[in-house]
Amino acid sequence: MAKDNDKGKKAKSASKKGKKQQRDWKKMIIPLFLVVTMLGTVVAYVASSNWSSRIGNNEQSSSTTRAFGGIQDGLSLIPQGAGFARYADLKNDSVLSNAVDSYIWLKGSLPSSQIFGVSPKRDLFAIYPAGHFGSFSDQFVSLTDFGTSKINTSYPDYYDINGVIAKQVNSMYYYTPSTVPVVSGRIENVAPVINVMFGSNASAYKNYSDLFDELKYKQISNGGMTFETVGTTSNLTYSDRYYAAIGPVDPSNTSAYRLYSYVAILHTNTTIPDADLQNLALLQGAMEKMGFQSYNTQVYDDYIVIEAKGSLSLCLDDMYSRWGFIKYQAAL
Repeated sequence: MAKDNDKGKKAKSASKKGKKQQRDWKKMIIPLFLVVTMLGTVVAYVASSNWSSRIGNNEQSSSTTRAFGGIQDGLSLIPQGAGFARYADLKNDSVLSNAVDSYIWLKGSLPSSQIFGVSPKRDLFAIYPAGHFGSFSDQFVSLTDFGTSKINTSYPDYYDINGVIAKQVNSMYYYTPSTVPVVSGRIENVAPVINVMFGSNASAYKNYSDLFDELKYKQISNGGMTFETVGTTSNLTYSDRYYAAIGPVDPSNTSAYRLYSYVAILHTNTTIPDADLQNLALLQGAMEKMGFQSYNTQVYDDYIVIEAKGSLSLCLDDMYSRWGFIKYQAAL
């Protein structure tokens, strides 16, 4: 009997504990619910605050930001058919940035700081053949990264391109402040770029992809380049497309006379004349006498490849004057 009484006491004690735990659990449900609700409210507030704070400046959400680290990224954001494109990384090349005023073809093709309130950090400038976007002369478009600086957004909203607002500076110039990079130019030129950036339209990268593939196949590096161009016409009349680029050999050296790597590749659409092959062979000695540390040319099947090292001014002059790798049209 004593044992039975002990069992009964234990059963009653366990029953009381169970009821107490049930009551305690019920008490916990309401506070837990409140915590979850409040946490959700805080997260929603923070998310909405971050989003609203980004509207109207250059700190955009990932949905309006595209990779823009070089000309290959840039070509992937513009429509097919570009006859020329120039990419300049002024953020990572102080020597090039300081020399902008010395080259009208560079200064004149950059978006104006008077319009945007800040200077470009990275910029792609593309020129299309006559009539590509319409029956007018301004067949160019710019894609620009202004870094973390807030750009001027005081101009009136004009046009909604698939949810992207374009600001109107004047009847000939518009820009998209909510995208990174910012797209600017005539509205007829800006709209097709937005359709490529945020749609499925084919890009200009396809027009030049074989040049990058060929460099990779030949194990010729074009990494670290801060100034790059592609185009369909050059001073070599039997070449139908080219890629040319330069970049500092030692980025930590900030001297205006620092050494630059210079790489170019041209695709030829016919057999190279024997006289030109001889001239290419002689070019090394002539260019090294002009100041290049090295200047080598090679012919691989349908491609001519240049690998050189020289100062910024020597490399840019060779690209512009000798080969015609740089084209110019004023951005405004």
